Amino acid sequence: MEAMEMGGAVFGDVSQAVHVAYVVMAQGASQGAPLRKALLRVMEEVQLASEEQRHWLDQLRGERNAKVNFEGLSRLDIRAQCALVAQAVRTKLPDAEKWVLQARYGHTDFEDADGARRFAFSAERIAAIQGLSQWLAPLLPKIPQLALDCMLGRLYANHSRIDISSRDLAQQFGGNHTQYLRAAKKIKEHLRALEAQALARLEPHFTQHGLVARNH
Repeated sequence: MEAMEMGGAVFGDVSQAVHVAYVVMAQGASQGAPLRKALLRVMEEVQLASEEQRHWLDQLRGERNAKVNFEGLSRLDIRAQCALVAQAVRTKLPDAEKWVLQARYGHTDFEDADGARRFAFSAERIAAIQGLSQWLAPLLPKIPQLALDCMLGRLYANHSRIDISSRDLAQQFGGNHTQYLRAAKKIKEHLRALEAQALARLEPHFTQHGLVARNH
């Protein structure tokens, strides 16, 4: 699938392209409400973590300073561009780099039950976290595999209700809580480097298809 011809690139950068693509693909293809309204509802319910994310939310609101270029695209056109991004993540990256993007940007379901909101990762996101856990295991041989699963789940859930302290991990899996603190720091460093590799690898493909501007 080729990106459609248009006056400018669709997204401001590769990270933004992946983030927007996963939000869009989490929405049903045949929703009655326009995609723009669905995106606005989703993004206004979460705390945007970066200036780039705020810029493309501004685009959805119609602000002129935005970095996402949806001008002239229909709802189905937008999904097509986002499908191209998601397909590239699945097919253009080594497993570990694919997993780190799927784990960070993959879909999270929300269910309100008994007066509380419950969080559940999509099957793809769960598989990505498990893959990353196995990839990290040789780098952190003193951390039990199940503890790695929990640490990654906590990291990517990014919600206070799912927080697990280093003392909780030590109590449940053994060892000293300081080793989990040190491991958490190493995990973040490894994942940060892995994500940078993944985005750099995707950039030539995205620029070729007009998703991201050249020489960004």
